Amino acid sequence: MRWKRYLSIILLVLTFLIPFATPFTEPTYDLIIVRNDNLIDYITVLPYSYLIKAPILPVNPDGLDPITKAQLYSYVQLRRTNVLIVGNAQAISLEIERELENMGFTVTRIGGVDRTETAEKLAVHFYPQGSETVVLASALDYGSTLAAAKLAMEYRLPLLLTWEDRLSPSALRGLEELNARMVILVGFGLNKTIEDTLRNLGYTTYWIGENIAPPPIETPKPPEENPYKYTFIGAIGALLVAVPIVLYLARRKWGSSKVPLEILSEKEIAVIRAIVENGGTIKQEDLPELVGYSRPTVSRIIQELERKGLVEREKVGKTFIVRLVKEVDLKGS
Repeated sequence: MRWKRYLSIILLVLTFLIPFATPFTEPTYDLIIVRNDNLIDYITVLPYSYLIKAPILPVNPDGLDPITKAQLYSYVQLRRTNVLIVGNAQAISLEIERELENMGFTVTRIGGVDRTETAEKLAVHFYPQGSETVVLASALDYGSTLAAAKLAMEYRLPLLLTWEDRLSPSALRGLEELNARMVILVGFGLNKTIEDTLRNLGYTTYWIGENIAPPPIETPKPPEENPYKYTFIGAIGALLVAVPIVLYLARRKWGSSKVPLEILSEKEIAVIRAIVENGGTIKQEDLPELVGYSRPTVSRIIQELERKGLVEREKVGKTFIVRLVKEVDLKGS
């Protein structure tokens, strides 16, 4: 089919150009959720909330109350769907994770066996390219950790936590994974043996506690202009010319009122078939059992079908009613 060949060429060009035109970006979330009965996770994630411009929502670690649920329903309806949970299942229950997925959120959880491992995993997750300088604070002194979080926000640095009397294994592992060279210790309660251990391992250290002056590092500069920006603009210009041609050719194929199967994935076809066999309307909560996919997977499929204009959802009570709004040609599937 000629229009498919045109579309394939355009996608091939974009596949080649976009990696050059798009600089590295940090992981992106629309919301960060932490427990509301312990400040340490909230403080530890502050630098990353600031880095990706995502709000932090403290919640009851055992379950979501009705008011919080209502606000989260509004948030997901505004297409803010990517959520990060900070803490293991003992910090924030699996029930909360399931509730979020049932609402339509895509959930990522980052947590360790203790707060030092959680800090390590967060640092490596948000700085996969590493960081020459790392901030280190006590896992027990909230005041020092708060000061360390502010420093990490100001200089855009990862934050690790350690025990006060010795360097925690998670902190040491985080330094290795981040390929760090300099460690900025923050706080008065850290034992001198921690700095000695770091120096013996070859790290340069600076201790805000023994020193009052700011650390000997530069405040990060604004990101430089992407040198491939104009190449990317040229590619977009080419698309503006090519897309109308592709759409014209596509309309010749899609001129009928029925939607062809070529634009649907296997999973989307399975969901649409279940809706059709149910008379064109179905509760979203009934689909996972009918099609054999998980609730989060079904939620993502429905969102994609909505984007394509094939279905619409209506909130009824605690669930969604899904309606097929366009006829799909299922013959031969």
